Amino acid sequence: MQILRFVVVAVAALAMQGTQAAPMGSGNTVQQSPVEQTQQQSSTKQGKTSSSTKISTGKAPGLAAGTTGGGNATPVYPNSLADLKNYLQDSQPRVIVLTKTFDFRGTEGTKTETGCRPKSNRDCLAKNNGYKGQDVILQSGGMENTGGCVQGTAVKVTYDLAATKNPLLVTDNKTLRGVGTSGVIKGKGLWIRGNNVIIQNIHITQLNPHLIWGGDAIYIQGLNGGKTPMERVWLDHVKISNLGRQMIATGSASVKSMTISNSEFDGQTQYSATCDGNHYWTFLFLGTQTQVTLANNYVHNTSGRSPK
Repeated sequence: MQILRFVVVAVAALAMQGTQAAPMGSGNTVQQSPVEQTQQQSSTKQGKTSSSTKISTGKAPGLAAGTTGGGNATPVYPNSLADLKNYLQDSQPRVIVLTKTFDFRGTEGTKTETGCRPKSNRDCLAKNNGYKGQDVILQSGGMENTGGCVQGTAVKVTYDLAATKNPLLVTDNKTLRGVGTSGVIKGKGLWIRGNNVIIQNIHITQLNPHLIWGGDAIYIQGLNGGKTPMERVWLDHVKISNLGRQMIATGSASVKSMTISNSEFDGQTQYSATCDGNHYWTFLFLGTQTQVTLANNYVHNTSGRSPK
């Protein structure tokens, strides 16, 4: 039996009314959330550590209260894609600061193969209404048993492999934080696989938006092969846009104390499963012990799997 618990403090599902979550790096960000501004007391070199740089993240509200991430670990500034990958998955407590865009597109090649064109996309093409639908990357179940391939016909699909395999693994006691609007990750998502994790002020984008199964932005399964739920995960001032599938997905044992706050889930897309420019695959909260606080988030231009 699956147990799903949500504490919804404030969710802005439409842009028509209410207070919109502060954008990354805005002057209001610090005032509207428990985020303290980054204070750089001396110059640092990317890819190096700096004992004279303070990175403060405030305190998590809701179920993730008490999350400290990398705590007082000396901040590190990844320079290369390999730096970022290694810092996120090593066994040390880390405060990882992003000061630029990390673009994984094209780094693992592309693949062209037989995929699925679902009826929804055939209908969208026939409408010729200015929007594009999504084709589907076939999974192990083939044409008959791949999610999203409803009444599908065969079609060639080409996609970037970086978004569909080898996500960035995030282990215990990590803080990943962008400075201003500089913390952008393109073409690859995060697989959070540890306790006590803070992801803050970053933008994940461009994960094969034209294809269902093109890539998830943030995935959480739990520990020990999905048998043990994780604890204390805080996603704050995160923006997610232009991707093929789920913005946030949980499964198996998942996580029992997560807060998602002050974040933007931007569903504006050229490739819509519902043929209207709105992203369908937003939140997929599954798991035997999943418990999430949603607080002051801005969810817009979505057509399914999202708060109403």
